Amino acid sequence: MARPQQALAQADDLIPTIDAADTTPSWLRSTPGIGSDRPRLVFQPAVPSHDASGLPILHPQVQVAEADDNFVVPSLSSDSEIELYKQTSAPVEFEDGRVDLELLSEAPESWASDSIHDAAPSLTKQRRTPFRNAFDRLRTKLAIARCRDFGVGVERLPFAMHEMDSARPSNNVRFRFEAGYNWEYPDRAEFFWSRMGSKGPPLTYPVESSVDYQDLRVAIELGGAKFSATTELPLRFINPTELSNTGSLGDMALTTKTVMLDGESLLLTQVFRTQLATGTAKSGRGNGHVSMEPGFVAAYRYSKRTLLQSELKLWFPVGGEPSFSGPVLRYGFGVGHVLYDSDTFSVIPTFEMVGWSVLNAQKTGSLGQAITVDGENIINLFPGIRIVRDSGGEYGLFELGIGGGTTVTTSHWYENMIRMDLRWSF
Repeated sequence: MARPQQALAQADDLIPTIDAADTTPSWLRSTPGIGSDRPRLVFQPAVPSHDASGLPILHPQVQVAEADDNFVVPSLSSDSEIELYKQTSAPVEFEDGRVDLELLSEAPESWASDSIHDAAPSLTKQRRTPFRNAFDRLRTKLAIARCRDFGVGVERLPFAMHEMDSARPSNNVRFRFEAGYNWEYPDRAEFFWSRMGSKGPPLTYPVESSVDYQDLRVAIELGGAKFSATTELPLRFINPTELSNTGSLGDMALTTKTVMLDGESLLLTQVFRTQLATGTAKSGRGNGHVSMEPGFVAAYRYSKRTLLQSELKLWFPVGGEPSFSGPVLRYGFGVGHVLYDSDTFSVIPTFEMVGWSVLNAQKTGSLGQAITVDGENIINLFPGIRIVRDSGGEYGLFELGIGGGTTVTTSHWYENMIRMDLRWSF
């Protein structure tokens, strides 16, 4: 086989002229203008080999072929390559169809000293504990979640509040369990009960002044992007201090939502809630009259992962006892933040502050007398957390909400409350 330099020297004075009509491969084509008996340059593809030190190299081959030689460029199969590697000086081991080459050189000592290599495992074992490892994994997951552009948590953030209505209409079914403790003056403004001794429960001595309750509510909301209607049907269980415990159907409610402003960051919705007297007022499972509560709910997207929400509503009775029942102004502010977010799972903590102002009404005192109430203020705090799970199938999206409320003022409805929601959105 001639060396490439010699082959090039022999053909240095040959300037080929290629015939466009000739379909012979270029590496088999005779040099035009010279004659078919002249030698030809044949370039063979590079094949793997090794140099004197054993390092793998690719060595192209060039040779001169006679005119009448039917020279074909060889093609190496995988088996041929393996046989070629077996014949080289480099140590090669074949196991389970894999080729493992022995490490030909060691890492420079400047990379890391032997003392560091020896000390690193012991230091790791001393400083790393199972608790620290779990904390690091959680921190890594939260960091990855913060880097996501969009997930199921960001999508469900407008529906994360517990006490306030969501400003965005949706299609969902909700099951809610709620338990309130130490409801003070239950017939105040006929908000919870009708006036005791009249349409409400009988007047007792001592007067009923503290009531516990448990509600199991089923709500169905249907609608579109701009409007929805919700039907809510409760089972109410009453645990008074003086009267007997009771439980059955409570007052059902109908709520409509109408979106008035739907911007990129601001959403304003008109909400109208109507409470129907389907519960028995004498047993304390309803307030004995129709109640209406129009208002507004606004949501402002502070960032992609944080939502601010506020509300302003006015509750007033229709058909309540004159001069005893009265309107109640309700207002609130809340914030929700996506703590962890992915395409299928999310955690959203929330915090809400809701206040009520009882206007121009009365309540039954400890001696059974009517006490005028005007401008009595109640403020409650509601921390909560919502867990979102989207299986990605045909069954929709499930949410679990856990929260509660506590009063921060001297006057209050319930003193403490706990709540759990299970919601299915479709």
